[in-house]
Amino acid sequence: MNHNANYTDNELFQLIAEGDENAFRMIFHRYNKKFYPFILSLLKSEEDARDVIQDIFLKLWVQKDSLSAIENPGAWLRTLSSNAAYDFLRKAATYQTKRMNLQGLTEENPSEFWQKWDAKETREILNEAIEKLPLRRRQIFKLSKIDGYSRKEIAEKLDISENTVRNQLVEAVDFVQTYLQQNNLSSLVSLSVLLIILH
Repeated sequence: MNHNANYTDNELFQLIAEGDENAFRMIFHRYNKKFYPFILSLLKSEEDARDVIQDIFLKLWVQKDSLSAIENPGAWLRTLSSNAAYDFLRKAATYQTKRMNLQGLTEENPSEFWQKWDAKETREILNEAIEKLPLRRRQIFKLSKIDGYSRKEIAEKLDISENTVRNQLVEAVDFVQTYLQQNNLSSLVSLSVLLIILH
């Protein structure tokens, strides 16, 4: 898929349903800034608003197999964002009660990703993995996967060969993916999708 910004939401949802991460990136950038002011107005916290936005798009990706059946993606996303914001408020309002009654709750279904992992915790796990990389490998990983530099640009920036960049990047990605898998993340959300959402 190319990066043509003229794709309709329905076309992008169909591509996302097929696992297209570029389509997901386009939907993410098309809607995350639209939802932010509304969610911020409800939560009154920039950090909480960012976390809710991240949770919305994590949920979208996890449910991608069902997206092709959605007739109005924009309305569906607006409903999803409203529900996510109000759910956050309800959870915040009842936090102490839930904490006190935690022992009486039924164990959650591990397949329900968005119930088990919130955005803040997911971001912490990803950042933990990145920070465990050796210094130079971590630097190369961030330049490539977070800042978007090409291997050639990284080689020039760090004054090393492209082969070194490639080898270090392969090792870094392998380590981070393994770390995510150990924390039950990578089977549901790919590393590249997490990086789109969380950075």
